[in-house]
Amino acid sequence: MGDAQTAFLPFPKPAVPVLKASLLSLQLANRVQETQDTVSFHFNVLNGGCKHYPGQAVALNLPMDTGVATRTFTVSSDGLSADKLSVTVKAADTGYATKWMHQALDIGDRIDARGPFGHFTLAHHPNQPLLLIGGGSGFTPMMSMLRWLHGRGETTDVVVIQCARRVGDLLFRDELQKIAAEMPNLTLFDVATQPDVGEAWSGYRGRVTRSMIRAMVPDSSHRTTFCCGPEGFMEQVSRALKAEGLSAQNFHTETFGGAGTQPVATPTAVDKTVSDDTAQRIPVTFRGTRFDLQPDIPLSTALAAVGQRIPTGCGQGQCGTCRLKLVEGDVDMQQDGGLSPREVNQGFILACCSTAKGALVIEDSV
Repeated sequence: MGDAQTAFLPFPKPAVPVLKASLLSLQLANRVQETQDTVSFHFNVLNGGCKHYPGQAVALNLPMDTGVATRTFTVSSDGLSADKLSVTVKAADTGYATKWMHQALDIGDRIDARGPFGHFTLAHHPNQPLLLIGGGSGFTPMMSMLRWLHGRGETTDVVVIQCARRVGDLLFRDELQKIAAEMPNLTLFDVATQPDVGEAWSGYRGRVTRSMIRAMVPDSSHRTTFCCGPEGFMEQVSRALKAEGLSAQNFHTETFGGAGTQPVATPTAVDKTVSDDTAQRIPVTFRGTRFDLQPDIPLSTALAAVGQRIPTGCGQGQCGTCRLKLVEGDVDMQQDGGLSPREVNQGFILACCSTAKGALVIEDSV
C-alpha cells in the first residue's frame, strides 16, 4: 500500500504553517436544516477572510438576551475559501446557546468570532491512507476533512464511517453520495446504533465493535485515523482499533466542544473543610458561593472539581469561551490571544489558563 501513495496528489508539507487565531466578523448567508435538530450555518467572512485547516474550530460570540455567550464549534466547511465559513450545530437538550442559534440566528445577522484553533486536522499528515470516523455531531470535522479532500481533487485512499443513533440523525447523506461518486478511492459506511422499530435499514446496526471495524476496514491498522464524538464513543473506537493493531500515534481525536469540559469530582460542601490540606487551598467565591480550591491548577479544572462547570473550548487560552470576570484578587494568566487588551483591562480572565495567586471573587462574564 505504501508504494501506491506516490500516485496521490500532494498534501501540504508536513510542517504546514501555523494559522494564528484572529478576530472575525461574520454575516450569516444561509442556514440549512440537516436533520430535525441539526442546522448548518453558512457565514461570509467580512473582514479579510478566515483561512482554516479542515477539522479546526472557531469560537462564536452569540448575542443572546442574557448577554454575549462564547461557544466553540468545529468548522464544517472545507477551508478552501477564506471568505466562507460554516458550522453545523446540534441543538442540545440542555444547550441554551445552541437552541438560541436555531431559533434566533437569521440570514443577514452579523456576529463576531475568533479562530481558527486546534491541531486536529489531516493537513499535518500528508500522503497517508485515512480512516475518518465520527459519532453524532462529532461527524462535523470528518465532513470538513472530506470536503477538503474532494475540493482539492485528492486521490487519497480514505474510508469514512458515520455513526448516529437513528437513521434520521445521519448527516449530509446526499452530499456524501455525490462526493463518493467523484472520489473513486473513497469508501463510505453508515452505522445506526438504534434504528426505529420497523424502519428499513440495510446498513450496520449497533455500537461500533472490533468485529464491525474489521468487516468495514480490514486494513485499519495501516491507516491514519481521525475520530470525534462522545467520549464513550471515542474510547470504544480506540479500543477496537488498538486491538486491530493501530498504533497510538496514528489515532487522533477531537479536543473541542464537549471534550473541552473538565471532569467533575464529588462536589465540596459550601464553607466546609474539604480535606486535611484546606489550609493549603485557596478561597474562591464564585456565583455567590465560597469554594476552597486546589492551588496551582487552572481555575476551570479546580472549579470543575467542586461541581462548577465552565464552558470551555480550546483549553489553550485562545478561543475565549471560558471568559470570567475577576472582581477581587489576582491570577496568573497565560493566555494566547483569547482576550483583547481592552478585555484584560476590564478585568476579564480565562479560566482554562488562569491560576489563583490568592483569594478571589469571580463571576460569570454574562
